[in-house]
Amino acid sequence: MLAAGQDTLGQLLSDGVAAAPATATPLEAVAAGLDAAAGAFLPERCDLGQKMQDAIAASTELQEREVLKRVGLATAITDALKERGVPDPTASLAAELGILALKIAHVRWSDPANQQELAALVRQSLHELQTASATLR
Repeated sequence: MLAAGQDTLGQLLSDGVAAAPATATPLEAVAAGLDAAAGAFLPERCDLGQKMQDAIAASTELQEREVLKRVGLATAITDALKERGVPDPTASLAAELGILALKIAHVRWSDPANQQELAALVRQSLHELQTASATLR
C-alpha cells in the first residue's frame, strides 16, 4: 500500500519540473514539480496520511520502504532537472530539498488541526528550507 502511486507521483514530479518556465531556477522548477504532485493528494484522503505515518513509525521495514520511496522520487526530480541542463550537485541538492519539503508538508497536512492545502504547505516548507540552507555558510 505504501508504494502505491509511487510511479505516478514520480511522473507528476518529473512532468512538473519539465513544464516549469525555461527561466526558472532549479528550486523554482522543483516547486513546479511539487505543485503538480500535490494535486494527487486529495483533501478527503488527509486522514489516511496520519494513519500511514503511524504505521510507518511502528515498523522498521516500513521506514526502510519509505526511505527507498523518497530516494526514487528524488531521483525522478534530479533526472528532470538534468534534462533541463542543471548540473550535479545542484540538481541533486534541489531534488533532495524538494523531497524534504514534501515530507515536512505531508506531516503538517496530515495533522487533524491543519486547515491548509498540501500545495501551500509544500511551498511554505520549501521556502523554509531554502531560508535555512542560506544560514549554513
